[in-house]
Amino acid sequence: MTDLFALAKEAGFRESYLLPVAPYTDWTRHRNDGVFHPNVNPLVSDPKEAYPWANAILICVMAYTPYEDESLVASYYPASNRGYHAMKRLLKRLQDAGIPAERAETPYREQLASYGIGSRMDNQLLYIEPYGTYTNLQGAMLALPEPVAYTPRREPKEVCDHCGLCQTVCFGAIKGNYVFDWTRCVHTYLEGEPIPRDAMAYMSSLLGCMRCQTVCPKNPQESIPIPDTVKETLDPVAVLLGNRKAAGELIGKNLAGPNRLLRQAIVLAANHKRKDALAILLKLRESDGERFKAELEYAISLLQNE
Repeated sequence: MTDLFALAKEAGFRESYLLPVAPYTDWTRHRNDGVFHPNVNPLVSDPKEAYPWANAILICVMAYTPYEDESLVASYYPASNRGYHAMKRLLKRLQDAGIPAERAETPYREQLASYGIGSRMDNQLLYIEPYGTYTNLQGAMLALPEPVAYTPRREPKEVCDHCGLCQTVCFGAIKGNYVFDWTRCVHTYLEGEPIPRDAMAYMSSLLGCMRCQTVCPKNPQESIPIPDTVKETLDPVAVLLGNRKAAGELIGKNLAGPNRLLRQAIVLAANHKRKDALAILLKLRESDGERFKAELEYAISLLQNE
């Protein structure tokens, strides 16, 4: 039989788990109660209905190390783009090996937590030993010859100490004891909607706040310098000047769309006191003022009063 785990490593993943196809009862109940952001609504609650031909799901881990300074962008976003392209490579390898495979649009974190492989944290992220919450997960539905040797189920493990540190740095989403209010999570403004003014003042990096990861005492403490290519490409003034194609290659085309990246670059330029952005923002207000009205008013006012 084809070594699925070796193929996943060749594609760029650190490790992977082969699980049976099963409904996500708890996750579905939480979604129906409004716990999650509406962008999870398209995810299937019973993959057996969406993928009737599949008998396994391969969930792969793209592990990464955080940057020493994440005030420009969280290291998660370039890692997420690497994970997406690694999955595309893996699907090609699987199909070349004669294995029917399709990228899974399912709640990976719920699957791993319910199987005992990962542990839920108060910040809603999933802790996986030894990576902590520094992972991007990708999944593929597979049709494998029977019998299938699934990854052994593990005993669920409580990792979160509910120490409250993630609450202290959060905009207001983390309530403790696994309670979470997505409407107060800065990460949700990735969807491209206008950013509330109080959230603008809170934003410290592009593409959403990931402070809850960096303060977690359960996470690995090692870090790496932010690469020069990341600094140059995602510098907010560079984004305002129109380098979104290069940004798309780094973080993915979806995140680099103007409603997302440009909207956040406007705010971040102001919060980082980038006076060199003021002329660009004034010009942008003339050409596209309505679309980014709230963000431009905030940023221009802040920089003019510096």
